[in-house]
Amino acid sequence: MELAFTAAALLLVTVAASIIFYRKIKEATAEYEGSKESVRNITFGFTRQVNHLQQDVAKTENEATTAKIVASEALKNSGEAKEATLKGIEAVKTLQSRVESTESAVESMRKEVQKLATAPKQRLVTRRDIEAPIPVQQGNVLAQLTETELNALKKIAELGEGTVPEIKEHLGTTREHTARTLKKLYETGFVDRNTNAMPYRYNVRKEIRDLIQQQPEQKPTL
Repeated sequence: MELAFTAAALLLVTVAASIIFYRKIKEATAEYEGSKESVRNITFGFTRQVNHLQQDVAKTENEATTAKIVASEALKNSGEAKEATLKGIEAVKTLQSRVESTESAVESMRKEVQKLATAPKQRLVTRRDIEAPIPVQQGNVLAQLTETELNALKKIAELGEGTVPEIKEHLGTTREHTARTLKKLYETGFVDRNTNAMPYRYNVRKEIRDLIQQQPEQKPTL
């Protein structure tokens, strides 16, 4: 009889301890929900073990030996659950530290962007700032151009500025051929090139534009 009483008392202590640990784990789960998958898994396993323990208690109420085994198992599981909870807390702290580091990096990037946005823009140096290599006063420099180059030059002057795809549509040539043509016009000083954006934009130099405007218009052949 005394043994049965002792077993019953031990069972009550075990159940009480299990309930206390269950509440602790439930509180920890609620606090770190969404960031600690491992804690949720441990809580689920511990809840299942507690339910199993309650079933064993109901079936082995008068068996002291079985009660001791169940109590020992419950205490063991409680210790494992506590250890797992501590690991979960450490993992949350690690994640929080990473989040803070990320936020700090984002803030630094935002400040750099603002700094770049408010910084004075540097003046773009083009061929306009360099003395023209073309002797515009010595004869008709346009005569040295091929028909394709001259058509490209006229189209750029008409548009104000143009890109390779835009001039390509007018010339009816391939993109590679058009790119080579505009590159040659740039290197020989007929056009300037703006490299601030892609694709590059070309514009005719003022002295060349004046020469183009002075050319007589060609009447279409009937």
